[in-house]
Amino acid sequence: MKQFIKKIIISLVPIRLIFDKFNPIFLYHSLGSNSNFSDNIDHVNIKTLENQLRIIQKYCKFVTIDEYIDTKNKKGLACITIDDGYKNVLEESLEVFEKLEIPITIFINSSTFQGRIFWRDKVRYLIKNKLVNEFIKDSQLFNNDHTEKFYWISKDPRFNSKKVEKELDKFFLKKDLLVNSSHNFCFDDAKYLISHPLVSYGNHSSNHYVMSSLSKDEQFADILECKNFLKRFDINKSNIFCIPFGGKDSFNEDTTSILKELGYKGTLLSENKLNKIINTYQIDRFMPKKFNIVETIKTLYLKQFI
Repeated sequence: MKQFIKKIIISLVPIRLIFDKFNPIFLYHSLGSNSNFSDNIDHVNIKTLENQLRIIQKYCKFVTIDEYIDTKNKKGLACITIDDGYKNVLEESLEVFEKLEIPITIFINSSTFQGRIFWRDKVRYLIKNKLVNEFIKDSQLFNNDHTEKFYWISKDPRFNSKKVEKELDKFFLKKDLLVNSSHNFCFDDAKYLISHPLVSYGNHSSNHYVMSSLSKDEQFADILECKNFLKRFDINKSNIFCIPFGGKDSFNEDTTSILKELGYKGTLLSENKLNKIINTYQIDRFMPKKFNIVETIKTLYLKQFI
């Protein structure tokens, strides 16, 4: 009954009314014709992507996230932001953005260009191969109470991400284990940093650590490393910082202080929320995934504001 009532309400909400108060700031990750990724990767296929973009173009004008920040009257604006730098974004989906003349901003982790294995992939490897209990026995950070929800606990801000990764590396070395990194699918070569009128690149930190788990010096180093990496290339650069993991508990006052010191004009969150037009520094985003885009926006609107 509740679901039926919800569907009725959703059908009655005018989408234009929502766009009068909120901006659709899209958050994508992997974009391709086929998914080669595990279930926990937020993948959207090309057909769904183009359908979503065409529908939004009927109501909004797509601008870069930096143009959005700089524009006083934000009504009717939408943005495409893409996290983590999956190769298929350029290899498969770029032609969609070119056809529709929509600008995109890709937020990268510079460590992937150095062949670093993403520390979350190491966690996934432990879980998939049923090695969590064995790892925890050797750990100085975790205990048996953390076994059941280890995937979530391991990125809890209480545990310094850098120290977590060091323990992971120590365990993998001890066990002589080889991790098949999903970063085989992420940017690992400078050829993916292209000079293109529709493509901009932004800072997602070097290692995608949980910022609030780090000391201020550690945060500064991780943010600055990616910033300096991007400086080396003649490409369009964003002056917005994308918070790794993107929750309100993923960063702290030290993070905000550092970002302002380094001249960043805004921060991107990832809490699957519609962004209020008045928001100018902490920007909410939502993940369209595979759902009907109008229904998705209406559902988020009802969930957040009614």
